[in-house]
Amino acid sequence: MFLGEVERIAGKNISDVLAKLVEIPTVSAWGGSEMVEGANLVSSLLKSLGFRVEVKSGGGNPVVFGEIGDGSKTVLIYNHYDVQPPDPMELWDSDPFEMVIRDGRIYGRGVADNKGNIAARLAALEILLPHIDELDLKVKFIIEGEEEVGSPTLARVVEDNREWLRASGGIWETGYVKRDGRLSISLGFKGMIYFEASLRGANRDVHSGYSPIIPNPVWRIARMLTLLKDENGNVLVPGFYDGIDREFLETGEIMLREVDIGDLEAMASALGIKEFVGGVRGVEALRRLYLMPSLNVSGLYSGYTGKGSKTIVPSTASIKIDVRLVPGQKPDVIMGSILEYLKSRGFQDIEVKIESMYPSGYTKPGEPIVKASIGAALEAYGVKPEVLPMAAGSGPIYLFTNILGIPMTGAGVGYYDSRVHAPNENIRLEDFIRGVKHIILTLINFAAITR
Repeated sequence: MFLGEVERIAGKNISDVLAKLVEIPTVSAWGGSEMVEGANLVSSLLKSLGFRVEVKSGGGNPVVFGEIGDGSKTVLIYNHYDVQPPDPMELWDSDPFEMVIRDGRIYGRGVADNKGNIAARLAALEILLPHIDELDLKVKFIIEGEEEVGSPTLARVVEDNREWLRASGGIWETGYVKRDGRLSISLGFKGMIYFEASLRGANRDVHSGYSPIIPNPVWRIARMLTLLKDENGNVLVPGFYDGIDREFLETGEIMLREVDIGDLEAMASALGIKEFVGGVRGVEALRRLYLMPSLNVSGLYSGYTGKGSKTIVPSTASIKIDVRLVPGQKPDVIMGSILEYLKSRGFQDIEVKIESMYPSGYTKPGEPIVKASIGAALEAYGVKPEVLPMAAGSGPIYLFTNILGIPMTGAGVGYYDSRVHAPNENIRLEDFIRGVKHIILTLINFAAITR
């Protein structure tokens, strides 16, 4: 009786909910009034289903709280309404802020990350609401607007609303369907340190005819980068791999035995690369991806990069670096190790601006909400899901798993070629419908398991 209306409600939510969400350019990196407009839309969508809604703030973009039901078992659902910038615009086949359905796919910025999941979950709740009392459930939403910039004010919001946020289990923002049709469920997300580092030369740009005698900070920053990682991808900062939770590693190693290694090979082929960094393959590649911390250069810029030529010795050179951490590692300790190491190698004048910094968080696979989600995936997708100990990406899940003690599981409507954060972001219609079913069945299963 729960699933008979899925296709009708899902179709309605695609046109009436997802299309409206995509239309608002809630790019948190840009800011602006669109962020409030997006929060107001989310608030109104929850209210239309009968949710008790409050909009709060920790000093940044609005956070929408929604609650429905009065059961003894509470499930907290986390999402975010902000999105990544659409650039480069010229690579989109349609307007990124206009939802388009083409060849069985839904296109638009945020359809996979994370507005499509908001729409799917609202569809699931619309179907389930007539039965929520008999399931003895209470469902809460927390939908923020700063995830794509590191959730800088979410910790304050969580701290101020600890009692309201209490729950028996939770559903995190995302999940993706693999090439073999299985839903991939991540039980944790890596922590993040995102910082910008700059080195300076002269106090202004100088004619490059003087390059034989004027220091160029680009050469210094290039040397600095070679000190951070070797050609095989190993991070050279002393202590970078210290502090990792041994129980997480042991559990993760067991879980990786069930992961399809061939999926990585297919990804390499799709990306047009001959091999992974350091030539790693198989389980070792999975281990690096899901169990180990990483350091990456996200951006490198200096001097003149416009059209044509301009011959200068630039006065500054900067890099943007993201560091992803695993359970047990402390961001402030790792950041301190990076700075201490660089200064000890002659870069005492480095200027650093930290954009975001938070630890990793994860859930153990035996938790009731995880079991409920796995069983639901088997029924909704017709095949047992892939369960990962940790996603390769980052998110502020630690606020809920580590601080509030809420076990979290994953779910989502994206798939392996959703092109998240890239032009032509898309989801498949069939995955949206299956994603709605998965949420419904997860909630039903959780109610039964915890009865």
